[in-house]
Amino acid sequence: MRHIILASHHRFAEGLADTMAYIGNLEGLTVICAYIDETPISKQIAEVFADIDPKDEVIVLADIMQGSVNQAFAPYINDHVFLIAGTNVALALELAFADEPLTETTIETAIDIARQSMVLMNTAVADIDRDDE
Repeated sequence: MRHIILASHHRFAEGLADTMAYIGNLEGLTVICAYIDETPISKQIAEVFADIDPKDEVIVLADIMQGSVNQAFAPYINDHVFLIAGTNVALALELAFADEPLTETTIETAIDIARQSMVLMNTAVADIDRDDE
């Protein structure tokens, strides 16, 4: 079974889950919004993993690579728990809809696809306009 955990400082993960539900009709995502109350992030993470079978595939999508939320998940990384920092909607949807079990290679491919979706539209529009001439 695949579990998707969205984790962030404050409420970014909550918004991402809402967007994934709207765009992708995805439900059952686990959301961890850190630092909105007094519950330590380590306790929130431990509670989530306590309910997951150790053999299940887990994708953790965190907000900031150097952030405390991402770092708190690092001890859980193994061959079927994947921690990805700097997530965006394109990446989250790509991984959520993956048909096959994920590997480091398939995740790296999804990250590359997500990177391609980040575009400075000022220059992209200028390139499109030039192509039309």
